[in-house]
Amino acid sequence: MKENWKVVQYVAMETSAGLVAPRVKRTMNFSVGIDGHKGWFEMYDEESGGEDFYASGGLWFTNNRLVDYDGVFELPDEILDKLEEHEYNVEDIR
Repeated sequence: MKENWKVVQYVAMETSAGLVAPRVKRTMNFSVGIDGHKGWFEMYDEESGGEDFYASGGLWFTNNRLVDYDGVFELPDEILDKLEEHEYNVEDIR
């Protein structure tokens, strides 16, 4: 499975201490790919080609259940929702 999509949303860089700068409206490009028990994701803002906002990481599955990920502190709902659309169970991560 591989899918690409776009979402217009407000985004910001954030640390454990809070927002680094105010949120800005951007078109975010999302990609998710899965092959067997592992997969990947990538997201970046279209306006800067990922210079301002970019993240990617890995996804690990057991029996179509998302059991682990890396690359970001928290997987965005846009990625979790897309996995659910393709009948992957994400309840352990939500």
